[in-house]
Amino acid sequence: MTNHWIEVDGEVIDAIKNSAEPFVDNPNRVLRRLFDLPPIEDDRTALMPSSVPRTPRGALLPLTEFDVPILLAISEGAGSAPRSTVMIAVEMALEGRLTDLDRTTMHSGGMRWRARVDQARNELVKRGLLESSLPGVWTITPAGIEYLDRRLKSKVAAAERRAA
Repeated sequence: MTNHWIEVDGEVIDAIKNSAEPFVDNPNRVLRRLFDLPPIEDDRTALMPSSVPRTPRGALLPLTEFDVPILLAISEGAGSAPRSTVMIAVEMALEGRLTDLDRTTMHSGGMRWRARVDQARNELVKRGLLESSLPGVWTITPAGIEYLDRRLKSKVAAAERRAA
């Protein structure tokens, strides 16, 4: 039997998850059951999505290191900036700090560090430092401005201590 990859939207994935028996089913088993197809004896479809190896600890720039460059890029854009502008600013700010693995292309075709910028942005939204407003436009919140101000002051103080 030949396996094929398909792309489905989040709503379909959620429906499959809701129909799955935890710790037993994978998407293929759920779909076979929903379409009244007999189970297959050697169902290796579960291995495909989970066969992607995890990135070793410390091989990527920590996600929190993206916070200040993201917030700074947005604050310099009068509090809002398009995603593309933030990406350019973050790449420039972290130029010498991104690891070789950060600069690799993922299976999806995108650069790993760019996906991590998006992930860091989502964390900043959860923490109330950015808000979700217009699609593709990132906006800093008053809490984000305060956080950025504190982080920049602490960096200046640390640099002054090192210089003394």
